[in-house]
Amino acid sequence: MLMVLASDNKKIPVGAELFALNDRVIEDFLEFRFYHEPGADRRLTIGANGTRKDVIVKAREPLDLKLSDPIYKHCANDCAFCFVNGLPRGLRRELYFRDDDYRLSFLFGNFLSLTNLTDHDRERIGRLRLSPLYVSVHATNPAVRRKIFGNEKAGRILEQLRDLADRTVKLHCQIVVLPGINDGAELVRSIRDLAKLYPAVNSIGIVPVGISRHLRGFDPIRRGPARVIVKMVERFHNDFRKKLGTGLVYLADEFFIQAGQPYPPASYYDDFPQYENGIGMARRFLDEIDGLNRPRKIKGRFLALTGVAALPLLTALRRKLTYVMGDQNFLFDINRIENRFFGPAVTVAGLLAGRDLMTGVDRAGRKYDRIILPPDCVNDRGEFLDGFLRRNDRRVLVAPGKIKELLRCLR
Repeated sequence: MLMVLASDNKKIPVGAELFALNDRVIEDFLEFRFYHEPGADRRLTIGANGTRKDVIVKAREPLDLKLSDPIYKHCANDCAFCFVNGLPRGLRRELYFRDDDYRLSFLFGNFLSLTNLTDHDRERIGRLRLSPLYVSVHATNPAVRRKIFGNEKAGRILEQLRDLADRTVKLHCQIVVLPGINDGAELVRSIRDLAKLYPAVNSIGIVPVGISRHLRGFDPIRRGPARVIVKMVERFHNDFRKKLGTGLVYLADEFFIQAGQPYPPASYYDDFPQYENGIGMARRFLDEIDGLNRPRKIKGRFLALTGVAALPLLTALRRKLTYVMGDQNFLFDINRIENRFFGPAVTVAGLLAGRDLMTGVDRAGRKYDRIILPPDCVNDRGEFLDGFLRRNDRRVLVAPGKIKELLRCLR
């Protein structure tokens, strides 16, 4: 049932059910957005107390409705490496929901498996032009993909991608590399198969499997295998750039860290199609540091808490800030926080738990004017991953996403 939660038009009362707009069935807010024409008269079919009626809203009248959220699809796969399955008890409730819904993929870039996609879903995706979508492929070999996802329906991935391509949907695909399962020849096969679907497949992200102490059975990708993958993907990337004019396949930042190799230049990432997937974040950060002109003077003592992976980036930032400030009234220290909650194999700052970060704050004492936490380490309610609440302490600052925004906060 689709309910009106807020309305700016008295003809459409709060609490009414919305069934149709201009004879188009409204399944959720996506249809309402797609078929809503503000410059024309609109006919809505609404219901209340078991009865239905049509209401005409003139072009000059407002019609801004807030509709109830749909029930999003739950993941039906059984991936052995699923990070959510490995979460311990006691974290924020929403973290345990394993979504696998094309609407969340379209709206927020969540990756989906396509194993629960129905014929109606595919028709709706094409009709409403829900593009781009983000797809976890992992392997194009049907047998290997069925094994990875623990789902017999997973083997139809290329057929499903072709169907979406025929509906003019742009696709961003990711391959999470599982050592001994979908690396080596299987990774080569997957990249080649996906490249054949270009330009519908607009990018291919190669990401290492995430390991936590709560999830066993997989080894992290170490330096030797990481270097092999970097070299192999680089050959594909360069070949695609010559033939297609785009690199198409991109490695996550962690691969370069593990391989002990420098990050590629910004041109490697084209328009950064999988930035939120951790592909190109480090390069943008470093380029932002290089682009810093002499900012307004900042005085004070500051401490940045970060994870293992981001330590070299924060070190580069400290070097640049110390140089451009040029006096002794500015101190920028860095403390690397080991992830005791998820285990040392989890090195990204965004997965640091509140208890680990707050331990770092407590150890700092009152020595610093401001203590800077990693970006996105709390939700809108101020809760860390482990449910800890952010303290009401003006010294403790959650870093904004951009360096220039951070400098404004420090002033």
